[in-house]
Amino acid sequence: MSQEYLSNIELYYSTDVVDGYIQMSEEESNHISKVMRHTVGEELYVTDGHGSIYKTSIIEACSRTVTLRIIKRIQYTNQFENVTFCIPRLKSNDRFEFALEKCIELGITNFIVFNSDRTIAKGEKLDRWNKIAKTAMKQSLRSYLPKIQFIKSLDKLNEFKEKKYIFNQNAEIKLRDHLVNHSDSIGEQRYYLFGPEGGLSDKEISSINNSELIALAPNRLRSETAIVTAASYLSISNSET
Repeated sequence: MSQEYLSNIELYYSTDVVDGYIQMSEEESNHISKVMRHTVGEELYVTDGHGSIYKTSIIEACSRTVTLRIIKRIQYTNQFENVTFCIPRLKSNDRFEFALEKCIELGITNFIVFNSDRTIAKGEKLDRWNKIAKTAMKQSLRSYLPKIQFIKSLDKLNEFKEKKYIFNQNAEIKLRDHLVNHSDSIGEQRYYLFGPEGGLSDKEISSINNSELIALAPNRLRSETAIVTAASYLSISNSET
């Protein structure tokens, strides 16, 4: 199915879609009416975060309430529904958040954040990460709100029986070749696992069931660089199929 791609629009988010109308949250309403100064009769685009983008017309606009009438619904396919990026907490929150944001812009929608043996900053900030995810989705005109989980230990990954691909500089299989080999298995659930500064320990790597090592680049990359580069490879590979 061909996709209709939008550009040069503002995209807003709401899950309150009922009987041909959309009700915006107070936060979004304030941004629409007070910051962007949109008024009754103007057209806006809204996503529900589940694959739909709605072309709408404003029928009520004030700082706390904006109501929209749906003109058209555009449905999108989640091209990376079966891909999960498993990314570690990084020493720098800024670098971690940069990697998360860029992956979302490139279309990744499933994330598992974890602590590892060599993780310096530990713990979760799910509220902040989800806020970043929503903003990145709207900014990049995506229609799927990313899902972010947090696990304290990599052992929890073994609860998922599907294949895990661990990025390791010394692996024989390159990501480019891996993607070519899996070009006909787009529906196969896959987990891509990245190490923190200093990499995953040998103990961690050996503890992950049903796993395979793949290499990203011949030289060593920072964790956030590796994460974004892999997302870019997947995005490009997907657009070519």
